[in-house]
Amino acid sequence: MSDSSINRRLGVVGALLVLCAILVHGWPAVAAPQHRGAPPTGSIRAFVTHVVDGDTIRVRIGTINETVRLIGIDTPEVVDPRKPVQCYGREASARTKTLLEAQTVYLQADSSQGDRDRYGRLLRYVWSANGVDTNLLLISDGYAFEYTYAVPYRAQLAYKAAQSSARSAQRGLWSPSTCAGVVAATKTRTATKSPTPTRTATATPAGTVSAASAPCSVGQIKGNRTTRIYHLPSGAYYAKTKLNVQCFESVRDAEMAGYRPSTR
Repeated sequence: MSDSSINRRLGVVGALLVLCAILVHGWPAVAAPQHRGAPPTGSIRAFVTHVVDGDTIRVRIGTINETVRLIGIDTPEVVDPRKPVQCYGREASARTKTLLEAQTVYLQADSSQGDRDRYGRLLRYVWSANGVDTNLLLISDGYAFEYTYAVPYRAQLAYKAAQSSARSAQRGLWSPSTCAGVVAATKTRTATKSPTPTRTATATPAGTVSAASAPCSVGQIKGNRTTRIYHLPSGAYYAKTKLNVQCFESVRDAEMAGYRPSTR
């Protein structure tokens, strides 16, 4: 038998072995592409009712309302009333809102990450109806950082590559004119203001209870257990909300508990 015949037969055998492995074990885990043309098989259809911030959304799946934390990304903080808004946080939230709010999306789970996080939020990749991986898109355009929590997720390689590309191109939060990739200590840019005159009145010490904040501590958010509405300290009904109250440290905590914001 000639060498060429042997090589051909070995090639056929090798191809058959690969095919058998795929049939038994399935396709190997690969990083998710940015655009598939259609949502991935096995994803669940949902409707986005609210964008909490750049990496967290609220959806309706059938008749069930859920909060979803996007896998593999982290965007600058914007909703915690106790902290300054981080650099590019508003831009990231606005971008996610433009992409997803009031849209039909498809949610894809990743068994490596579990079904929910410690706040009870679903952990999902969020795909648009025409097959765009929104998580990856936010990283690619410089609105989010790649984020690995404890265990690598299925699309990690693609997300890390997207972040590297965004950083090299200085897109979004990677631009020297915005955050230069540093948001933890860099807050939202503000115009220079004249110093605020020092107040002579004695401020209420943090962590105490004032007449307006009772029964919560100063700065905490009040949730009305009956209406399931939460009130910020600056809200019109904050001081009036005193009965059947649940106190929260942040907007995110309140929304994770199923409360919705007051309109006043």
